[in-house]
Amino acid sequence: MRKHDQTEERTSFQESSPYDPMTDSRADVAMVYGLNETFEERVARWRQAGYRIHVMTGVAWGQYQDYVRGEWDGVPHYDDAQAAMGGFKLEHGISQGHDCFYMMPSRTYARYLGEQLRRVVDAGALAIHLEEPEFWVRGGYGEGFQREWAEFYGEPWQDPSSSPDARYRAAKLKQYLYTRTLDYLFTELKRYAVESGKGMSDFKCYVPTHSLINYAHWRIVSPESQLLTIAEFDGLIGQVWTGTSRTANVYRGIRKQRTFEAGYCEYAACAALVRGTDKQLWQLADPIEDNPSYCWDDYRVNWECTVTGSLLVDESERFEIMPWPRRIFMRSYPTVNLLTLPLQPLLEAYLARLEAEGQVELAADTQRVIALFLDFYQEKGEESRKETLGFADLADRTSELRFGDVWGAVNGFYKHLASWEDQEDAQCLRQAIARFYHDPTDQRAFIPPTYATELQIVYNALCDMYWPGDTEWLHGQTGIGLAISDTLMYQRGDPEPSDPDMASLYGLAMPLVKHGSALTMVQLECALDPGYLDNVHVLLLTYEGQKPPSSSIHVALAEWVRRGNVLVLFGDGDAYNTVREWWNEDGADYALPQAHLTHLMGLGHAPKPGIYPFMKGWVIIAPESPTALAHDVQGAEIVLRYVKRACEQMRLPWTEDNILALRRGPYVVAAGMDESTTHAATVLPGTFVNLFDPDLTVITDPAIAPDTRWLLYDLARCPDQPWVIAAAGRVFDETYSDDAPLGNGELTFTVEGMAETMCVIRARLLQSPAAVTAGGINAETAWDIASRTVCIRFANDPIGIEVKIVW
Repeated sequence: MRKHDQTEERTSFQESSPYDPMTDSRADVAMVYGLNETFEERVARWRQAGYRIHVMTGVAWGQYQDYVRGEWDGVPHYDDAQAAMGGFKLEHGISQGHDCFYMMPSRTYARYLGEQLRRVVDAGALAIHLEEPEFWVRGGYGEGFQREWAEFYGEPWQDPSSSPDARYRAAKLKQYLYTRTLDYLFTELKRYAVESGKGMSDFKCYVPTHSLINYAHWRIVSPESQLLTIAEFDGLIGQVWTGTSRTANVYRGIRKQRTFEAGYCEYAACAALVRGTDKQLWQLADPIEDNPSYCWDDYRVNWECTVTGSLLVDESERFEIMPWPRRIFMRSYPTVNLLTLPLQPLLEAYLARLEAEGQVELAADTQRVIALFLDFYQEKGEESRKETLGFADLADRTSELRFGDVWGAVNGFYKHLASWEDQEDAQCLRQAIARFYHDPTDQRAFIPPTYATELQIVYNALCDMYWPGDTEWLHGQTGIGLAISDTLMYQRGDPEPSDPDMASLYGLAMPLVKHGSALTMVQLECALDPGYLDNVHVLLLTYEGQKPPSSSIHVALAEWVRRGNVLVLFGDGDAYNTVREWWNEDGADYALPQAHLTHLMGLGHAPKPGIYPFMKGWVIIAPESPTALAHDVQGAEIVLRYVKRACEQMRLPWTEDNILALRRGPYVVAAGMDESTTHAATVLPGTFVNLFDPDLTVITDPAIAPDTRWLLYDLARCPDQPWVIAAAGRVFDETYSDDAPLGNGELTFTVEGMAETMCVIRARLLQSPAAVTAGGINAETAWDIASRTVCIRFANDPIGIEVKIVW
């Protein structure tokens, strides 16, 4: 395999637990999570194991009870907790009642975090990752936020649900507050790194953040593109994983999970943030997810969807290979998916288990809390879904209550419990329902050995995905962009929320992805940057669900069209057209924000549907609502007709297919789409090693069928010498010798892998091996004469095992 420089930090993971050989993945970076009393010890042990040390902790939530309760400065700060309507304080996680709130980031809170984070520099970490700067859309009612509103706007606080204008302004303030906080913390940390005597002038500051698409979908406000305004910001982790990407969306009128397609859009949105900058981007994938109610087969299929989605974004070069390896490799999960199972039989079995274990009091509390929940659900179940995360929301509705329906409404139920006078009893009930959530069944299993091997094969391959100048779309329409703005997060709450399924976005994105477009997400806030739009020739834009944050963006778009490109403008906006913004203030008098854009291009304020030339380019006015198109069985065809017409105007070749396939050096990443033009499979000619197969099987002319994902190594691109092609572990010190006249030689290398897992390796040889040893012991081998490759198996060891192949 190619030699790899660890300082490039191609792969990383985050972990809050101490080092363990079973979680030793041999990535480049260990992100040590959390600043508890064991922090320094954990840093030292992961460093000793050979990792570059970064630190990650939450910026919006964490074990910051000393601040909330007044132990830090003698002043309680419950008023800095994010609060929903009625003053209900928003806590993190399912297990609540512990003062672990989502925080409204006041300046005092920022000073508190700044003091705590000095420990990161003192421990000698190379970087800090302040993850998930999140302000819930349903928040905005706390005393602290009301004070910030008065200071920011110079006017009394308004109930965010009182009007679209108040909702929009609340979201803008929420975004500003976390941008301000990160700016302060990064500036202070870098100053301390230099002035503390540590000599750490190259200390880095990163933000792990969900995609803009997911934050808008889950009704959360975050800095997103405003991170680029922070001088000391060095990059981000695109926190896309099964839990975000399986959030249901609507296509051709059908609401369901589409993990690959949604994930691909999310990864593309993360790449759009840093395109053309010097900021680093790691793309995340999780072999399981936060919701512990699925089985291993489900986790595996959806992980493959997300890995494929990340690799089909050709700008992806670095990867967070997993969060929380301990929960992947050392915990058990249900043997079947639980979410769609009827609640009552599962509950009865759980209660019987508790009673058999002598946990009579917990069984009684569980029985009582579920009875109360059922009454609550009958009255307010559907309404309460607005109080929960998207990953807990089932795509469909049934008359029978299912296990998953509980988690779709549990946060609304917690809000109900918060109104009780007896909070001690309420806390007993919260704990009981949380216990049921985390351990509803004893029918469980640990990670299948084959999945553990497959994960390590892919982890090792992800280190090798940087091939500048050697990427090529084998299947995929290029040059098509979709415009997105941070303001997608501004329109997600009452009184006029945009579509709950993000259909204003997916109504345009899904037809393109489903029909083989290598879609480029275009962050509107970045459109002003020189060269940002150079690779986009057809841009789809709607102001339904989002708005343009500045008039200068329209100037940039008009200039881009003038140079010879095509803008397709969909719909005529929504209730947020009338919010107090630049298009209707300070002398401007545009009824719709897009009227300013069409006016700039000489089309007037309200051009009729049609195609209009503008200098060397064109504008297509498409009156259809993207949301309506998503719910229309024929909506995809309408979108595709517009895009095809735009390509014809540009004289760009236009293709529709049910496959995306990208070459990255010797690797080929491919996905077959269902709900597309055809049900036929597409054959990729050649001979490949299948990296999504723990046996590293050699396959010829693989057929990429609909609803399949592939990660392949092309043997035609393998060096014509003894070579390790793929391995379930990190390969070091690879050397070979070959005495051609005598017809013999040897290939040696060391492989380091996770304890108690199986290592599988495929290597190319000049001829059939005479002997293969791993750690001095004969290894299991299988020779494939057609490909001149050998498959080797032995037990992994993080300390390292020397492999010797002789022929």
